[in-house]
Order: sequence, then structure tokens, then C-alpha cells
Amino acid sequence: MSKLGIIGGMGPMATIYFMRKIIDMTDAKTDQEHIEIAVEHCPSIADRTAYILDHTKENPLPAIIRAGNVLADAGACKIAIPCVTAHYFHDECCAQIRIPVYNGVDETAGYLHRRDLHKIGVMATTGTVHTGLFSRALADKDMEAVYPDAKMQGYVMDIIYDDIKAGRPVDRDKFEAVAAALKKDGAQVIILGCTELSVAVDQYHPDAPCIDVLDVLSRCCVRDFARLKSEYEELIR
Repeated sequence: MSKLGIIGGMGPMATIYFMRKIIDMTDAKTDQEHIEIAVEHCPSIADRTAYILDHTKENPLPAIIRAGNVLADAGACKIAIPCVTAHYFHDECCAQIRIPVYNGVDETAGYLHRRDLHKIGVMATTGTVHTGLFSRALADKDMEAVYPDAKMQGYVMDIIYDDIKAGRPVDRDKFEAVAAALKKDGAQVIILGCTELSVAVDQYHPDAPCIDVLDVLSRCCVRDFARLKSEYEELIR
């Protein structure tokens, strides 16, 4: 493979974080050993959670597909989408984009399964929770998904929309309250199932063990297109 394609802008800061992750994970001593990347940065793509919860809202799928085929025309061999909620459209993307598209949700479930874990907490948008993406992916690997209750899920959405997307500092108390509740319900590790949460934990280190879907997706890209640094074999932190 020679060029990675990224459909970005969902959200903008998460896209930058994802690209930085790829660079950090790449075992390269020169510029030329890093990955060729084409980015279609499209913050105008309609909100994914809004559409999933109410199909009268604008459907983001056509814009995602257009961006994917722009990347194919630009010479990309495979596409990564650093937006977990957009994985709701993964099958349609695979059917209508001319090059393969990574599935970060399935890759994360596979990673956890190989570590003999059984009960997994999930922090994600309400849209992602509603789709059952993680429930199905984990169940396929004989694992159980644990979700926050309504109050804690509200905290998750506050962190995503009121903090990260709005360019404000993360409310650490809310994050730790959700993590503690999931741990109390038996979660052995918590999936950070929204790219804004990836940015959140980059601002500080949570007490609970977490795995970031963006870390998994970044590692997949580096393994396919370059060399992975050995310290990124273990992603639970």
C-alpha cells in the first residue's frame, strides 16, 4: 500500500489527533519513512448522532461517500474514518466507496478478545449506543457491553459536545463519574468509543483502564502502510 485516505472533519480536532497518533506510532527515522496520507477534511458533513436518532434530519452518508471517492481518485488505497459514530454507515460505505474502509469498532472488539476480557464498558455518543455497534461487535467475540445509565450518558454527551466539540476543557469530574459507574457495573476495561473522548483523555490520564478506538485504528493503519513502534503493541492504558 502507498497512500492512506482519511475522511476527516467529524470532528476537526479528532482528525488532527488521529493523524498525530499515526505519526507517533510510526517507526520512522526520516520524513520519507512516514505514511503518505490524503485527507478530505469535511466538517460540513451532517451530525451523525442527530440523523441516527431522527431520520428526518440530514443524512450524512452521501457526503461521506463523496469524500471517500475523492480520496480514491487521489490515489488512496484504503480509508480510515476517525469518527466512531460514522461506523453506523460502514456497510454502505464499503458498498459505495471504490476502495476498502477500515472498521475500527470490529478491530477494537478483536483486540480485546485476544486479551481474554469478558465485560467491557462503553463510552460513546448516544447515537452510537442506539445503533448497538459495540454490543454486536463484542457479542460476536463472546464479550458483554456495559453502558452508562441515563444520567451518566448525559455526562458523556456533555463531555463530547459541550467540552471537546466546543473547544472547552474536559470536565474531569464527569468523566471519572462515568468511569467509576461502569467499573462498579463490572467493566474490566472501558472503550473510548467516540473520537472526541480520545481528545479528552489526551488532556489528562483517567484512573480507569481504557482502550481508545482511535489508537486501534491508528495501529491498523501503521501496520498496513509502515512500521509500528514496539511500544504500541499494548493499547490498554
